[in-house]
Amino acid sequence: MSSAVFRQLASGGEAQRPERLFRAAVSAFASLTRPTRREVAQLDDLALPLYSLISTETRRYAAAVLSECQNPPRGLLKKLADEPAEISAPLLMRSPALSDVDLIGLLARHGRAHARVIGRRVGLNPAIAALTRALSAQEAEPCSDTQTSGSAVEAEVRHRLRLIMRAANSQHAPAQQDSHPPLPAANEAARTLRAAAFSGEQGALETALSTVLGISNNAAREITGFPTYGELIVALKALDIGEAEAFLLSAAVFPGLFTQRSAISFFLERYNALSPVVARQRLSDWRSGLSCPGQTPQPAAISK
Repeated sequence: MSSAVFRQLASGGEAQRPERLFRAAVSAFASLTRPTRREVAQLDDLALPLYSLISTETRRYAAAVLSECQNPPRGLLKKLADEPAEISAPLLMRSPALSDVDLIGLLARHGRAHARVIGRRVGLNPAIAALTRALSAQEAEPCSDTQTSGSAVEAEVRHRLRLIMRAANSQHAPAQQDSHPPLPAANEAARTLRAAAFSGEQGALETALSTVLGISNNAAREITGFPTYGELIVALKALDIGEAEAFLLSAAVFPGLFTQRSAISFFLERYNALSPVVARQRLSDWRSGLSCPGQTPQPAAISK
């Protein structure tokens, strides 16, 4: 869509008709085969100020139209995906622009209603599919102090999920020391572990953990065989893997631990509270044989 088209839509009498202007802009954008970055940004600039002025029906229309777009504006996509499921359903079921990270965030914020729709996506990540089934099976929460508490939990989750995209570029650079091989970059390690976790091959994840962490296969099996994800998050934090990717991997290994929305919030709380320095020290101990996963590190002997 050219700048001239945007100016024409935004000028004259159309500016007094938010519904028509919004629909026209969305329709014109959807007609583009390969919108440029500038055209994507222009739709956000035009549509977002009008968003509070448009009807539910127009929002539903926009969700349906943009659900087929490969690269819709992120601001408008987020607004529409956060709408109630009866409005956002086309995006939740079909939009190729919603990543696994986006879907995790939506499930954490909206729970059961969105889970039922997201669960109908084709090719859904197995870990997210398991999470949607667990959330969909929940009974409705009673309207009481529990609901108030749930709202507080969701508010905390919303705050933490705003940091998801920044986490991949975390400022914590792993400190390499001793003779062990350097750790791979966080994105590379995450891709390797994700591919192994969802490969369906027995022992693939343990082999991948052994490779990226520089630990023995036995130590890797101790991590995945631990009763909880406590040791796995130490390994993932040592690799500087972001919280959303860490959740995805943890849910793949321990799906039974994430059957409640509050479990996602607790995971994020615990993962963010874990110090990268402490995690890398634990990894160094595992590599050096000073301790094994699941074992409390022994304090160094004090010389007299």
